[in-house]
Parts: sequence; structure tokens; C-alpha cells
Amino acid sequence: MKRLFGLILAMGLLTLGLVVSRPALATGLGDSLMRSPLLAEEIRNAVDDKLSTEFGSKLDINNANVQAFTKYPGLYPTLARKILTNSPYKSVEEVLQLPGLTDRQISILKANLDNFTATPPDPALVEGADRFNNGVYR
Repeated sequence: MKRLFGLILAMGLLTLGLVVSRPALATGLGDSLMRSPLLAEEIRNAVDDKLSTEFGSKLDINNANVQAFTKYPGLYPTLARKILTNSPYKSVEEVLQLPGLTDRQISILKANLDNFTATPPDPALVEGADRFNNGVYR
């Protein structure tokens, strides 16, 4: 009963205008945004930076997932898995020393060396199982 009475009293005061509410002002936030606008370069992440380098046009053997190898005949899935399993690499030529390669696989890799690059591994691109199975199926 006390709750009902309190509710009725509060509603009455609000409708009569006796309780004046003031809007909350975030003056500090608005002022700082007006003084220094955010530019796109300020909020770039590591993946965007890597895509703007050679990685964006070549296959980065240290950061690519298995699906990226489908663009190159003969690499997917067997050679792609070998390359990813044995990474990281300091140079592209290191893929030619993978254990258990056949002569045919070595010739396929040599033919594609110009399509590869080797940049330092980025955790945003290589952590977890997405590198081998990113859930993209045909």
C-alpha cells in the first residue's frame, strides 16, 4: 500500500511540474571531440596496416589461411597445409626445404615463389584454428 501511495504521489508531482528533471550533459566529451577530430589513420589496426603492404597483393606464407592458397594451382590443400604447419619462415625460399617434399611439389613451389611474401606472424591472423579451417565451404 505504501508503494502504491508513493507511486501515485510521484506521478502526481511529475504531472504537476513540481519535480523538474534536468538533462544530463556530457560537456567534457563533446568539447574534446570538437577540438581534435579523429582521422582514419588514428584508428587503423594491425590487419589494415598489413593489408596495405605487400601482403595485400601477395600470399603471405606466415599469415595466410588455407583458403588463400586456392588461387594457385597445385598448392591447395596438401602443400598449403605443409606450408602453414611449418611456419613461420624468415624468407620465402625456406618453403623449398620443407620435409617430405616430392620433386613435383618443389617445382610447384618454385613456380609460385614470386606470388609469396614472408612477413612477421601477426597474432590477429594466425591464432586459433581459423588458419586451417575458417568455415568457408563451397
